Amino acid sequence: MSANAETLNNAAVTGDLNKHPLGLYALFGTEMWERFSFYSMLALFTLYLQDPKEGFGWTTGEATSLYANYLMFVYASPLIGGLIADKITGYRKAVMIGGFFFMAGHGLLSIPALWAVYLALTCLVIGNGFFKPNVSTMVGNLYPEGSQLKDRAYNIFYMGINVGAFLAPIVMEIVRQNFGFHAAFAVAAFGMVISVAILWKWKAIVEDPDALAARQRGGADQQADAAATAVDAPPHGISHQDEGSDAAYARGKQALMDAVPDWKRIMALIVIFLIVIVFWMVFHQNGSTLTYWADDNTAWNVTGTISNSINPGWIIILTFPLVWFWGMLAKRGREPSTPTKMAIGMTLTGLSFFVLYFAATAGEGQKPTAEQLASGSFRINSRVVDQLKGDGVPADIADSLISTKGKDESYILNDRKVATDSSFASALSTIVVNLKSDGVPEIQAKKVGDVEIEDKDLREAKFGGTRTFTEYLTIATGKMRADGVPEDVLAKVNAYQNTDFTADAKLADTANKVTGGRAAPHMATILDRAYLFQVSPFWLLLAYGILSLGELMLSPMGLSLVSKVAPIRMRGLMMGGWFVATAIGNKLTMIGIYWSIWYQSSFFIVLGCMALIMAVVLAILLKPLKKAMPGV
Repeated sequence: MSANAETLNNAAVTGDLNKHPLGLYALFGTEMWERFSFYSMLALFTLYLQDPKEGFGWTTGEATSLYANYLMFVYASPLIGGLIADKITGYRKAVMIGGFFFMAGHGLLSIPALWAVYLALTCLVIGNGFFKPNVSTMVGNLYPEGSQLKDRAYNIFYMGINVGAFLAPIVMEIVRQNFGFHAAFAVAAFGMVISVAILWKWKAIVEDPDALAARQRGGADQQADAAATAVDAPPHGISHQDEGSDAAYARGKQALMDAVPDWKRIMALIVIFLIVIVFWMVFHQNGSTLTYWADDNTAWNVTGTISNSINPGWIIILTFPLVWFWGMLAKRGREPSTPTKMAIGMTLTGLSFFVLYFAATAGEGQKPTAEQLASGSFRINSRVVDQLKGDGVPADIADSLISTKGKDESYILNDRKVATDSSFASALSTIVVNLKSDGVPEIQAKKVGDVEIEDKDLREAKFGGTRTFTEYLTIATGKMRADGVPEDVLAKVNAYQNTDFTADAKLADTANKVTGGRAAPHMATILDRAYLFQVSPFWLLLAYGILSLGELMLSPMGLSLVSKVAPIRMRGLMMGGWFVATAIGNKLTMIGIYWSIWYQSSFFIVLGCMALIMAVVLAILLKPLKKAMPGV
């Protein structure tokens, strides 16, 4: 093809070569709403699994394990989805297929059944495999090879990812508080409807069939940026050295790289992969243990769901100042090499968890006051039981607190958050959970929970109002009887007329229930140990700020580094190695199963030290890494 013809064909794809094509904004909207759905689910998922009222009453360890396995498959799926799009479906069709699987997955999560959860996760993994790598590739395909706009396009696209990720937890917090988990998952599904609708509506400007011949054969940077955004990592343009626009300069750098033996380059990349494994293991605690910390131990009037907005919020704030900072250093010839940046990023990742260590240490050193015990929340788990044994509580009593199951085979007290029921409706939901534990069939317990009270003000009224709980139960019991609830079940419901639904009273009642009354003499100690201390949100905000800066200094360069350092004949294999390392790192987030066993401070210091050890390893290997990766 002649130069003029190629220019014309590229213009057909991009329009004005000095402006971003309209297709970029269509893909921005497509990706933003898809990430809104994806991060809506992640923000809710582990808390949903643990919730005994709407979820399944899982322990934090059980929820963390499923979360880790899901992330592993999600971050490995682009390998397969990208291959299918390349060989069979094409990019836009693959994205549409992925979108429909996403819709199905989020929709299934709105069904209150465990089978729906596993089927939903399967759909979401398949959807991610089709959607993520291919929508990222479509961004690069909008631009002619060598376009100076391409780096900025991926930066804009990456902002779409973070805008969706930032908004999702905020919306989910609002919907969940007012309508519950299942309604929130339905909203996530609706987000995918918008995403697919945008792509369908503007399909002509996203992938023009008449201009397919002009689609460039993407170079290393395009492949790296597409792969980076496929796993929500920043593209290389955010934090990578300016490589210069002179072709001779670029060829010179490539010549330096080609002079390095293949084995040295591969060994250098293996070191980078090991760093990536540890980074993602630590970083992706955000959907599990950091969410638990935000939910239990952060002094604010929201749930841990909202904490998932903090990282993307920081990314939006920090990205462009960091781009300016690297640019300023580059003009002075002082911009650090890629391995140096990655070492700094890993150091910051470790330091962020040291911040949380100090926060946890301060909280664990608090002695709860009588007022805090009367107004706070509680959780009994393996860590608390070990503490109780050290306080002199008999081992059989302490162990029964976390080992006793109800007739529905769920743990009655183990790792369940005990909070005050401030309204008649929330108290009724507590009664429903207890009924299931006592062996009341699911269908009858559901009728109790679903009873329709026409007086909305009564149902949502706070305790201490003009009407008593007994009056509420009297009205509700009549409705239940009309709905066919058996008299023996109604008797169990009415037995709660004089129950105190404050958190400390609920914990005392349940502890005595599972121990046959033997917990009563030790109740002061149990309340003291099970109390969920709370510290300022400042600690979490600061830790996430440092962690996000570390992400921007470490993650953007990784895939670009692979594309430049890997021998040409092994580039595909090494790019796949990056995805595998990412998947392994996400699998290892399962270290969160120790959250309920170790002190929080111990958990944070272990993760912080692991990240710092890898930073030290990088620092020690900087010299040989630079020799193995000249010019980067």
